[in-house]
Amino acid sequence: MRERIAEALDRLSPAERKVAELVAADPHAAMGATVASLAKAAGVSEPTVVRFCRSLGLDGFAELRLSLARAEGGAPAAPRPLRRIGPGTPLPEAPAAVFDAAIAALSGARDALDPAVMERAALALVRSSRVEIWGYGASAAVAGDLAHKLFRVCRSVVARSDPQMQAMAAATLDGDAVALCLSRSGLSRGIVEAAGLAAAAGATVVAITRPASPLAAAATLVIPCEVEEDGGLHAPMVSRLVHLVLGDALAVAAALLSPPAAEERLARMQAALRPRPRDG
Repeated sequence: MRERIAEALDRLSPAERKVAELVAADPHAAMGATVASLAKAAGVSEPTVVRFCRSLGLDGFAELRLSLARAEGGAPAAPRPLRRIGPGTPLPEAPAAVFDAAIAALSGARDALDPAVMERAALALVRSSRVEIWGYGASAAVAGDLAHKLFRVCRSVVARSDPQMQAMAAATLDGDAVALCLSRSGLSRGIVEAAGLAAAAGATVVAITRPASPLAAAATLVIPCEVEEDGGLHAPMVSRLVHLVLGDALAVAAALLSPPAAEERLARMQAALRPRPRDG
């Protein structure tokens, strides 16, 4: 692995070289690191760590850890096993088990993120003249939350949970619009069909959903959200939380790409909410 890194040094950026030198100097520490901790130790951004991995021909940070483990004859630190929650789960253990499930799901979503896709999606939102956000069931609540966040930086943002309204809205979109589709499974027929209509109309379709699903196939850009849930009475709905955080990440990225006028727009919104003195 050290030889592979040495061969890649000439084509790495200065920031990626910092990561390379850190990994080569202490492979065992890198095996037990996270993207965030390795980026902090190298003094670079998290996307730089991901780009370094891809410069080595790896899919991402998880594959880097596995490659280091094979090369060094060790193994990455095993994650703490998740406790399944069922009818017999002792009540004092249940809250911690819910937190563990949420942390594991968020960690997996973070590792699956492609910064380039997130940037393209955020740029499409900032440039759009109209943003439609669609979701059913638990995703409908997330769609409403995301609409509230994006309303501050995007124009004409609306969230819809009715399949017929989604279909009619999709038919009226154009190349300047973005349809943001939320679905854990990516199988909901109505939202898949609406995404297809939006794409056919020329809109950019961004899907936060399971990769390799029908919705992902219909989308222009896919932000992966692959969370296993058994749907049982006692199972926590961690996919909803992952959708919320991915929506936060997308909204932050859009805000970072927004022109200075967005700050003035937000200031006007905040001023409109301040109490006014009563007349007379």
